[in-house]
Amino acid sequence: MEITVIQTIDRMRAANRQELLTLLATAITEMTIFARAHYDGDDSVSHLRQTNEAIHRLAGHLRDLCDPDETFSESREAGIGGQFALLPPSAIIRILNSA
Repeated sequence: MEITVIQTIDRMRAANRQELLTLLATAITEMTIFARAHYDGDDSVSHLRQTNEAIHRLAGHLRDLCDPDETFSESREAGIGGQFALLPPSAIIRILNSA
């Protein structure tokens, strides 16, 4: 069964705060691994910019969600899901298994 971004977001919705923060921190790590795979590619600058933007956005969500009063809103879900779409299914599985 292939893991989808929607399944990942559903898992994040069901997570407690600590699990949610762990999932996001793991996603940031996976993004950095993903970026490294493009260092020597023909279009490496484009891939690295796109990945850097995703890391920036995920780090912002992680920072905001460290505040226990901050909610995991539908808007935040969509923003996170958009970044996860860059990752291969194997990375999504590792994220889900982190919490």
